[in-house]
Amino acid sequence: MFGSGMSIMPRALSFCSLLLCTAGALAGIQYATLYWASEKTIKVKGALDRNGDAYGFYNDTIQSTGWGVLEIRAGYGTRVNKNNNIMFAAGYLEGYLTARHMYNHFANLYPQLINNASMQKPVEDFLWRQYQWTKKQITLNQDDPFWRHAGYVIAQLDGLHDGAAKWAKLHAQKPLSIINILFLNGVGDLLDLIPVLFPSVKTNWMFINRTAPGDYRWDVDHCSALIKVLPGFENVLFAHSSWYTYASTLRIYKHWDFNISDANTSTGKMSFSSYPGFLESLDDFYLLGSGLVMLQTTNSIFNKTLFEYMVPEALFTWQRVRIANMMADSGTTWALTFSRYNSGTYNSQYMILDWKKIKLEKSIDKGTLTIVEQVPTLVVYSDQTSILRKDYRADPYAKNNSCNTICCRGDLVPVSPSPFGCYDSKVADITLASQFTAFAINGPTVEDGLPAFRWSRFNETVHQGLPEVYNFSFVKMKPIL
Repeated sequence: MFGSGMSIMPRALSFCSLLLCTAGALAGIQYATLYWASEKTIKVKGALDRNGDAYGFYNDTIQSTGWGVLEIRAGYGTRVNKNNNIMFAAGYLEGYLTARHMYNHFANLYPQLINNASMQKPVEDFLWRQYQWTKKQITLNQDDPFWRHAGYVIAQLDGLHDGAAKWAKLHAQKPLSIINILFLNGVGDLLDLIPVLFPSVKTNWMFINRTAPGDYRWDVDHCSALIKVLPGFENVLFAHSSWYTYASTLRIYKHWDFNISDANTSTGKMSFSSYPGFLESLDDFYLLGSGLVMLQTTNSIFNKTLFEYMVPEALFTWQRVRIANMMADSGTTWALTFSRYNSGTYNSQYMILDWKKIKLEKSIDKGTLTIVEQVPTLVVYSDQTSILRKDYRADPYAKNNSCNTICCRGDLVPVSPSPFGCYDSKVADITLASQFTAFAINGPTVEDGLPAFRWSRFNETVHQGLPEVYNFSFVKMKPIL
């Protein structure tokens, strides 16, 4: 019911042909409601009906604020649905509402990772094998709560593909294939996987290690994060900034509320920063209905002997994050859930803040902050505190280099500037988190007189559907349905 047969992008379908598939609706709010007409038939109407099986809206304000906003609720209608159907419906509605930007985001990211025709088939084969292995494990382990939740995630993924395909049919466009959807969701995992599959290939955003000429590395340290406790426990503040190519700045802030009836589900409600076609944050920045906040920064892997453990018979990091976010009610249970079937890809440090354990102006109990770290073959966790630095021009460790900072501006590096670095910030405190609320800004930092980033300096980088200039303000993100 949820599977769509293998639909790999044909070799003849060039990257350029995807650039033609982006004409669509004008910016604005689009409402939609999904109905299960039967067990296998879906209808979508362009209105918001709270009696529907899934309903929501997409507010396309990327050009004016730097962010689109998506909100979807599923499983709250008059019809009682199976959990997999709820998740499929949620994914379908998201694909239907955001398909136009999914095309743009794929067009922008594909050449960043796959810039050599010989790379396409091995990457597609790995993604397909991992997808099929995951579906097989879900079928074989239906009584295991972990795999049951993996099934929810894959049902949502299949729905995303089918919903985007429905939009494509209505707009006479060639649909994104399931492999294209797997590519989008696997971008973080591919940052580690591609150097393993192609150790001799230099991609668009490999940085030269200038202390060792000729030695290249992938700069996959994707983020910066901060958690700050005020001196008298008056508040706990947290923030996050994402790093990557500026071509990935097509942003959607998402609010999901899925009514999942499963004794092992801690929450189906979350708000998070994300991207078109992604069923994860990737940044990561999550406010979860279980009372947890999850932030992430990426770890580079330099021990190449670990690369052999990256195989398709494992769950990608984005999948395990989603499963842990749904099942966990504490930092410890999040870590234990996340550690299963470690793919060794998109290796990161995760900060799990449990605001249920914070008594403002009184105490911060044990287990409030759990740090989880992954490398291939190993996931470890413990209670810790982190401190980060800022302002590279006043920081003695920065040596006046805009990328030795908490928020890199690769376009301002004097030698060989590139559109790469820190490109957003999300901030909140525990009171806001309890209301699924945060403040977010998109674009490279412009504080203290730094110039706003403009694509006109880097027109050779594909930046389809992106703002020309990034000089936005913070936007309040809060669910309204």
